[in-house]
Amino acid sequence: MPDWLAGTPAIGPWLTAPSQQQLASPSALSTLTQHTDPGALLGWAQSLGQFTFHHALIVGFTVLLLGFLYRQGGSLARQLTGALRQAIGEQADRYVEVGTRAVRASVNSMLAVGLFDGIATAVAYAAAGAPRPLLWAAITGALAAVPFLGYAAVAAMALQLTLQGLSATALWVVLLGCAVLLAGDKVVRPMVARGGVQQPFVWVLMGCIGGFGVLGLSGLVIGPVVLSLFGELWDQWSREAVDRHMAALP
Repeated sequence: MPDWLAGTPAIGPWLTAPSQQQLASPSALSTLTQHTDPGALLGWAQSLGQFTFHHALIVGFTVLLLGFLYRQGGSLARQLTGALRQAIGEQADRYVEVGTRAVRASVNSMLAVGLFDGIATAVAYAAAGAPRPLLWAAITGALAAVPFLGYAAVAAMALQLTLQGLSATALWVVLLGCAVLLAGDKVVRPMVARGGVQQPFVWVLMGCIGGFGVLGLSGLVIGPVVLSLFGELWDQWSREAVDRHMAALP
């Protein structure tokens, strides 16, 4: 087993233990292959190939689509705005502006939460005395861009420390890591998104978490956008209702 693979957090010990038990003697490999079902091995390889091809196709199509949008994005935006202007009038420009600002705020909030959680958990892990705090902090920050996924990294690190007999360190890692992730999801994310969404704190939080719960990862962007457009429509309806009421007064 290569040293870099054996030292990988969480999965390194899990991969090393079976290999040391089954391949410790020179004849162990031949014994292992004799007990291997060729049909099961072929099915596993076929499933892996289909999985790899499917996701490679998705990645390739996404890159192609992004390239097209970057080249034709300006003209597409003008055509979309023109079509909306014909459908709902001059208010379309305002709706497009609100939606664009909300998308940028949502993406910026994901990046801000990832950076904040990565830096803060590095300090927290180092203060708790955990081994390889920078590596674990990078994993936590990358996963924390999506709500609640950062807790999986904290739990994996705590489990590894517990198996190594460092229960006290694992407890501190859980307490400090969860506190950082809670601050990132409940404070940093809504604060950054609020600059573009321009809605109260609780509404931004509901948009981020609710969108993720309904639509998954894309809901982190779509949720605040829908919330912003709904707020704009509500304000417009309220103003028109007040104007109609004032006009009806004698």
